[in-house]
Amino acid sequence: MPLQRSDFIKLAACASLGEFVSTAGPAAGDDLKTVRVISIPTDAAKQLLYAQKANLFRKRGIQVEISAMGSGAAIFAAVVGGSADFGSGSLFPVFTAYGHGIPLRIVAPIGLYDTDHCDTWLLVAKDSALHEPRDLNGKIMGADAPTDIYVSATRVWMDKHGGDGKSLRPIELKATEQLAALDAGRIDVVVLKPPYLTVAMQSGKVRVLGKPLDMIAPRFLISCWVATADYIARNPDTVNAFVAALGESTRWTNAHQPETIDMVAAFSGQDPALLSRGVRSITADSVSLDNVQKPLDFAYKYGVIDQPYDARAILAASVPMTRNKT
Repeated sequence: MPLQRSDFIKLAACASLGEFVSTAGPAAGDDLKTVRVISIPTDAAKQLLYAQKANLFRKRGIQVEISAMGSGAAIFAAVVGGSADFGSGSLFPVFTAYGHGIPLRIVAPIGLYDTDHCDTWLLVAKDSALHEPRDLNGKIMGADAPTDIYVSATRVWMDKHGGDGKSLRPIELKATEQLAALDAGRIDVVVLKPPYLTVAMQSGKVRVLGKPLDMIAPRFLISCWVATADYIARNPDTVNAFVAALGESTRWTNAHQPETIDMVAAFSGQDPALLSRGVRSITADSVSLDNVQKPLDFAYKYGVIDQPYDARAILAASVPMTRNKT
């Protein structure tokens, strides 16, 4: 079932009391406004990490305290609960939150899914007996949440290829836990992104089964930064400064991928030499409305949300947009 308003409230209560893994302390300077940011430790975090390292936030008058958390749904709940000002995660929890009156808004883009530069693969163990979509009937999938973007897309992928997507059994696992669970046989299948995809592929213990995100679109926004509508209204200059720093960082990191490996490795706890041999994520410095509307329409069509709406309803004015469909 989709996350309900009560689920966000419970997650927010837990997140506000939970232990965050802090990776960067506040910068010195009484004239800088402090903002609290929580990110999933994936390759896409390079956008945030480089902005911090290069003082792109400081030059815009803010100092950023960065923490890591393994679940996008929990991060968004922490933002709603007041434990963070900005949080990162995939789009589907934002869609469900809006549908239940929870005031999350997208303030900036993060990751783009592009089938021609795929960084998101459905994996099984190398010696698994699973070879076709229909083989996943009744199997266990590790995921951030039961209705996350990967579960929903995999179910549709199964249905389109002769399987029964409703029979797939998702269990909640943090991104940092999913590969170990697959290796131990506690789950049968998982969708991974870098750096965990790279670690999995380099281990020689996994096999690619497919690209289920193609069921949504060949190219679309997959993850984003959010804040509450109230925070955005009270702190427009801070939001704009945060987004502008991320945009500058994105343009640099997309052009200098090798130079970001050490930052991502330290943040995710992985071997930089290993990560250097894997695919890297594409980060967006702007998006078209179409790239948000496509996953939103998919979420409605397949029951993740119970009513359709225009993507502009969840986009803050700070989101850098492009006119063309890209």
